[in-house]
Amino acid sequence: MKWAQFWARMRPRKIIIYADFIDPFCYIGYHNARLAAAEAGIPLEWRGFEMNPGTPFEGSLLETAANSDLRMGMWASVADFAKQSGLDLAQPDRAPNTQLALGWVNSLRKRDVKNSLIERIYQAYLSDKKDIGDPTLLAGLANDIGLEDAPIWRLEKNRAASRLEDFRAEAIRHGFPGMPGFLYKGKTYFGALSVMAWTAIFEETAACSIR
Repeated sequence: MKWAQFWARMRPRKIIIYADFIDPFCYIGYHNARLAAAEAGIPLEWRGFEMNPGTPFEGSLLETAANSDLRMGMWASVADFAKQSGLDLAQPDRAPNTQLALGWVNSLRKRDVKNSLIERIYQAYLSDKKDIGDPTLLAGLANDIGLEDAPIWRLEKNRAASRLEDFRAEAIRHGFPGMPGFLYKGKTYFGALSVMAWTAIFEETAACSIR
C-alpha cells in the first residue's frame, strides 16, 4: 500500500464544513451534507466562517451587502435551486451581522444540539426573514430546540472572535474558491453539493482507501 493511501485511511472519518449563516448556498450545502452524512454515519463538524466581517452590528440593507449571492436580482434563481433540496427560501430584506451567531454555535460541544441549532438559525434568516444578529432572537431559537439560552449571554466575545479568525485562516489555507467549503479525508470540496454528490464522494473515497 502506498503511503498516501495509508494516511488517507488513517485520517478521521468526518466532514468539516466552513460556512456562514448569511449565504443561501451555505444553507443548501450544509443541509445536504448533513443529510448525506447522517445517512452514511459520518460526523459533520461545523466551523463558522464570517463572510462579511465588516458588516455593522445592526446589519445592512441587502442591496448594499458585500455578498453578491444575496443581491435582489439573483434571488429567483437561488430560490429555485434551493427547492431542488427541499428548501423553501424567502427573499431576505437585510444582511445581518452573524458574528454572535457564529461564535455561539462554535462554542457548543454537543454535535447533535449544534446541528439542530444551525439548521434553526438558517431557517430563521433564509425562510422566516428574522434578524439573526439579535441576541434575544438567538436565545429564542435555542428555546425552540430545548437548549438553555444562558450560554449566549455568557459567551466570551473576544475568545469567540479569535476562534472565528482561526477558522477563517484555516479556510484560506485550504484555498476554497467559494463557500461553503468542506474538508473530507484530506480532500477539499466547495459549494452547495447535493446529497447524491456526497454519496458519490463517500463511495469514491471508500474505494480509494482499499486499493
